[in-house]
Amino acid sequence: MRLSLVVILLVFIGSFFADSYAEEITSVSLTDDMGRMVTVSEAPAKIISLSPSNTEILFALGMQDRVIGVTKYCNYPPEIEELKKSEKILEIGGYKDPDIEKIISLNPDLVLASKIQSRSTIPDLENAGISTFAVNSDNLSHVLQSIKNIGKITRKEEKAAELVQSLESRIKTLSEKVDPLQKKRVFYVLWHDPLQTAGAGTVQDEIIEMAGGENIFHDLSEYPLIDPESVALKNPEIIITGVGSGERRDDPLNWARTEDGIEDTDARKDDRIYQVQGDILTRAGPRIVDALEMIAKIIHPEAFLSILSVCHHLLPWGAR
Repeated sequence: MRLSLVVILLVFIGSFFADSYAEEITSVSLTDDMGRMVTVSEAPAKIISLSPSNTEILFALGMQDRVIGVTKYCNYPPEIEELKKSEKILEIGGYKDPDIEKIISLNPDLVLASKIQSRSTIPDLENAGISTFAVNSDNLSHVLQSIKNIGKITRKEEKAAELVQSLESRIKTLSEKVDPLQKKRVFYVLWHDPLQTAGAGTVQDEIIEMAGGENIFHDLSEYPLIDPESVALKNPEIIITGVGSGERRDDPLNWARTEDGIEDTDARKDDRIYQVQGDILTRAGPRIVDALEMIAKIIHPEAFLSILSVCHHLLPWGAR
């Protein structure tokens, strides 16, 4: 009888500590990219994303059923537009000016924000008692870490690890193809009026370098304004332009094709001017590796089976 009581007591104690341990592991604390320690007590069932890149990460991790709100600029993957129309996902305003009251009214378990929202949005949400995790990726390795962080804070660590492993494998395969090749001088046109490019410290600069190119404005920082004369002096072999918005989508491309100041560059002489969808090259999400592969195929088509395999994001102006 005494032995039975001891066994029952041990079972009770074990159960107590097991339950306590289970409660402890449901709470996740993680430092975000603003240096804030963010704690989420349970797996978030209702998530709001305040940036397109965060939205793309959430969908890549299979959490579309948990996403209840996104910005008006969140347009990928394609099915997100239908989810908006059916109001399964609601728009909560813009990237820089989200609707705080609407976010609070949706009572999310977690908001994924960006550093750009650090001055007012994040403090306002914190004051409302809403767990807000800031993500601010400024290079490729940071993008991969952000995927892991979002996976951890949302309890999708295994899925995030699988995704990152797949992306790292693709990066390694690409590096093996292009690293032995001679680098090509590349000029990236962020916008043409005023003329702006990407320098050191940007994702675009890193991608160009990793793709086997040499960014001709790597000696400048961030997104500097430049002039056609400096472009001509550096003589790019390849020019890559982003896509504008609305009726001006082809303006950067047309500038690169017709600007008198760069007519003697190798890129113009050899018809090596390309247009790429801006989103894929600027959003710090899983598609950044798609962008890396795409740019590598532009710079070194000889390393791949066919330049035609670049994918639908690549629009060579000569074929238009």
